[in-house]
Amino acid sequence: MLIVRPSRLADLAQIERMATASGPAVHTLPAHRDRLFEKIKASSHSMESEVEVYGEESYFFVLENVATGQLHGTSALVAYAGYSEPFYVYRNDIIVHASRQLKVHNRIHALTLSHDLTGDTQLCSFYIDPELAGTHYPRLLSRARLLFIAQHPQRFASNLMAFLPGVCDAQGKAPFWESVGRKFFGIDYNQAEYFSGVKDKTFIAELMPHYPIYVPLLSDAAQQAMGQVHSGSMLPFNILLSEGFEADNYIEIFDGGPVVRARRDALRSVRESQLRPVRRGKQPAGQVWYLVASTAVMRFRAMLLQLPETLPDELLLAQQVADALELDDGDEVRLTRL
Repeated sequence: MLIVRPSRLADLAQIERMATASGPAVHTLPAHRDRLFEKIKASSHSMESEVEVYGEESYFFVLENVATGQLHGTSALVAYAGYSEPFYVYRNDIIVHASRQLKVHNRIHALTLSHDLTGDTQLCSFYIDPELAGTHYPRLLSRARLLFIAQHPQRFASNLMAFLPGVCDAQGKAPFWESVGRKFFGIDYNQAEYFSGVKDKTFIAELMPHYPIYVPLLSDAAQQAMGQVHSGSMLPFNILLSEGFEADNYIEIFDGGPVVRARRDALRSVRESQLRPVRRGKQPAGQVWYLVASTAVMRFRAMLLQLPETLPDELLLAQQVADALELDDGDEVRLTRL
């Protein structure tokens, strides 16, 4: 039985193992023990806090096998992107150059360094062990965050967004970085992603150009990479698209990967989720897979269950299931179809 729950400090060694396996492209999951320690601590503090207006909070979840204690994945939420440090994206713009005398009117694609997404809630730090990629568990791990948001909307922005890793080869060489970032930073892509994950992001403001970058001046490979998802990240990308996220007018500043965005209340898991009280008893046979989550904050738990096609007014849950979700009789769960 696998559940999603908040991370805790005892998870650090296992999370570090997954961070190393995730590679540098997931810079919100750095393979750096001190940063991971701080990430877990910040999440625990956020879970313990009473929040009326969202701000610096972050929430870090893990996918755990309750029988063995083995962790198989991570996912996270940052309530307010850019709350305590600069938050940059490139915005796709059109710049017009015209000459009446020469009868020339050119519309040129340009990239402008932007703070437009500051204040959005960011979905990040998604990793799942490769052996689970073909199961339902990636959707549990990703979408459990949305059930948490649906239950606690005051903790989050009305707009949500996520970065997806862009194109890079097996050696970590990213065409977009080679054509843009390297010119200003003088370091390779893996180093840039590592620094972004473990250092203060003021270095971006210090070195990135603040004037528009004309896309036709970039290499063909860089232009083709813009807005494209790394082949290894199609799974989380497709999960987000199925929820209602859409590629927006922005790309990531290092590898040119896409930024997807959505209105919180328009997302499938938020819009279609329902509340039901639960009681321990003989759990009926089910035909439909559901994501089922407790309504707690610090004791948040989420799992997959097969339930009847038509949900009863009260759910009967087996003792083992109720224990895994840390539910008592009369507690509510929030659930939605897988």
